Amino acid sequence: MATAATARADGRNPLLQALALAVYAAWVIWVGLHHEAWFDEMQAWLLARDNDLVTLIGTYARYEGTPGLWHGVLWVATRAGLPFGAIWVLSVGFAIAAAAVVLWRAPFPLPLRIGLLGTWYFGYQYAVVARGYCLDLLLLSLAAVLFADRVRRPLGYALVVGLLAQVNAFSFLLAGLMGLDLLVRLAQARRLTDRAALGALALAGALGLFALWTAWQPADNGFMAQVTRLNPIGSALVFVGNGLFDRVTPWSQQHQNGLDVIAGLLLSALLLGLMARLVLAGRDRVLMLAMPLTVIAFSGAVLASSWHGGVLFMVVVFVLWTQWHNPVGPRTRQDLIAVLALLEASQALQTAHSGIYDLGHDYSAGRPAAAAVLEWRAQHPGGRIAAYGGQSFETQPWLPVNVFDNYHHGAPHPQFVRWNRDETWHALPHPPEWDALLATHPDAILAATIWLPKPVQADLPGQACRSGYIVARSFPAAMLWRGNVIDNTLYLLERAPAGVCARH
Repeated sequence: MATAATARADGRNPLLQALALAVYAAWVIWVGLHHEAWFDEMQAWLLARDNDLVTLIGTYARYEGTPGLWHGVLWVATRAGLPFGAIWVLSVGFAIAAAAVVLWRAPFPLPLRIGLLGTWYFGYQYAVVARGYCLDLLLLSLAAVLFADRVRRPLGYALVVGLLAQVNAFSFLLAGLMGLDLLVRLAQARRLTDRAALGALALAGALGLFALWTAWQPADNGFMAQVTRLNPIGSALVFVGNGLFDRVTPWSQQHQNGLDVIAGLLLSALLLGLMARLVLAGRDRVLMLAMPLTVIAFSGAVLASSWHGGVLFMVVVFVLWTQWHNPVGPRTRQDLIAVLALLEASQALQTAHSGIYDLGHDYSAGRPAAAAVLEWRAQHPGGRIAAYGGQSFETQPWLPVNVFDNYHHGAPHPQFVRWNRDETWHALPHPPEWDALLATHPDAILAATIWLPKPVQADLPGQACRSGYIVARSFPAAMLWRGNVIDNTLYLLERAPAGVCARH
């Protein structure tokens, strides 16, 4: 009886927690089974598949703008025989492990802990979509568990922090702050001469330096030249919105705009303000304020894409987790719980919509398009087929070799995208590149609709005919972002027979 009463008092209910984990696991596995991996998932997989470990980590990972932990995981997975179509097993596995840590170790009330599993990044984007961000879910959760005891038992915490540095650029910055905090705390505790403390600092430092080396940007990385960026303030605001409240109509399938977005940013600011009040009531103020401010500043000053917002989301979880018991007034705590509950409910709608949509629709058209490309080549021996736009390369894992004539003149390898400045094929092409491709007169083109110039998207059959092509086949697909549907259709264009396009 005493045990049951204690469990109720501290919000622990092992049976309910196990049920919640089982439901969560069933959900992400079910959606993962129906998910078709897209360009970013494909790129990391092919890099791992087609390179030895030293080349992968020492050369190519840095062109991706990231340390190499996820690529290393994929390198092991490919050698173990895991097929590309099952890449989701890795991200789902890490997400389920993170969910277990949240349910059993987070200090929040049980409804909030369960609600966290339904949020956008836990429930879909960082679980089902297989990218290295799934490691953030697990490592930041583990770091939060070990944080309070980091001075007395620094080695485990240092290992987690060192691994966190290997995940992505945002996580590297976070790990640097956490490692510096560990050094200061150990110095304040006069433990710098302890063998365990020195070992922990050496481990964290060595892993951090290794991450810095693997992610150090080569002078000829041309990725940024292909990216269209917002201004720094706009980029930072989009980053915050995508991490927390992107809008106040989360059930809408329309892209965020206007007052809807402004209201979402105000709610995000409210949550961050309440979090700051909680932090200021504790003794870890410097670290806990520096972590969100650093990633927000980095998103504006350097680079942030929509999916990077999940790192901010996990930073908020980490800060709240480690500072939850700070002495604040009941009104502040009630407000914080209410806003957190609203965030969870809002993102849960987007998780549900995205997952259900993914169950019934193709996220990527790579596999059927690859089959059509192989069929076309069999019917047109010696024909030249070109690829346009990054999503066209979603076919590469399903092709035995590269077949695209405008990528390294049709050489069988590489099949992954090179971001070097001397690379003439761009995964993120600018509109004039479409006309430049047409001027080479390939016999067929596999084109990603999202990268076609806007006038071409508006009337592809007509525009294609005016250039001497017909749309032979289309492969519908759509990516999802916070419940919004983004067209990911691929089109196979062929040279038009004489007279077919006369009316255009």
